[in-house]
Amino acid sequence: MTRRKFMRKLSAQPLDEQIARTYLRTFPSKQLFTNPHALPNIDSRHLFGDEQPMHLEVGCGTADYLRALARDNPCANFVGVDLAHKPLLQAVRMATAQALPNIRFIRGDFMLMYPLLVMDSLQAVYLHFPDPHLRTRFRKRRIVTPVFLDAICRALVPGGQLSIMTDHQALFLDILTLVERDSRFERAHAEQYLVGFEPAVKSRFQRLWEGHGLPTLRLVLRKRLVLEI
Repeated sequence: MTRRKFMRKLSAQPLDEQIARTYLRTFPSKQLFTNPHALPNIDSRHLFGDEQPMHLEVGCGTADYLRALARDNPCANFVGVDLAHKPLLQAVRMATAQALPNIRFIRGDFMLMYPLLVMDSLQAVYLHFPDPHLRTRFRKRRIVTPVFLDAICRALVPGGQLSIMTDHQALFLDILTLVERDSRFERAHAEQYLVGFEPAVKSRFQRLWEGHGLPTLRLVLRKRLVLEI
């Protein structure tokens, strides 16, 4: 099953208005492009009204993994960002059923949200199973670029982590080549990269691709405490 087929199977039934106001915000691409600062900054103060540590997942889908983190870490906040509407509806429904007060979702293009990331505001960023954009003409849409790393480095607290996972080997090797050139980050593990990931709750994408026999390739980076000048 492809990513797009998986998305089509999800329900598009509208959310209750009160639930939608609590959990889901939409950041329109046109506004992000023309006037991003008319939208809330992406940090705990603006999205939750408190100062708790915040974690962010890019391309969260139905947010199985992120919701598990929110459930197990009530003293931190969690934000999932995705462009696809139906997976976010499912994520909100499940967060409501679990009565999670410390999670929010944003619908929009994360690559246009970089100006809204607040310096030193994120404890961790998760980029798990991004679209590999296999066709040559679409590779410019791949999210991990020098600009992405600039934005994430600025938003992470010193020592904060960036977790990247994919089932796609060619994409992973491209990412590995890029991040190894960036002295602002260091690996959080001794190995060049990790194979496999066994959290308490796996995301749907991880279960899907592992079910097809594709190993999960993983890289955990840490923002250096002192950045080189």
